[in-house]
Amino acid sequence: MGAKALKAVEDGDMKIVPQRFEKIWNNWLTDIHDWCVSRQLWWGHRIPVWYVGESGESEYIVARNEGEARKQAVEK
Repeated sequence: MGAKALKAVEDGDMKIVPQRFEKIWNNWLTDIHDWCVSRQLWWGHRIPVWYVGESGESEYIVARNEGEARKQAVEK
């Protein structure tokens, strides 16, 4: 995804305004690092985890949506 965004600016399909921020744009998209979970929580990103069973938080499922989580829970 980042490569497409970089190419769009390079080819002139997308314009960064003001132009002085083009260097920052390129830096952001060429120096990408993973974020830790705690940082995602700080910014309010939801983590797709569903807890299952009576054991509280010891059993969990990671899925894209509730439907997938329910399907995985049944298979468990």
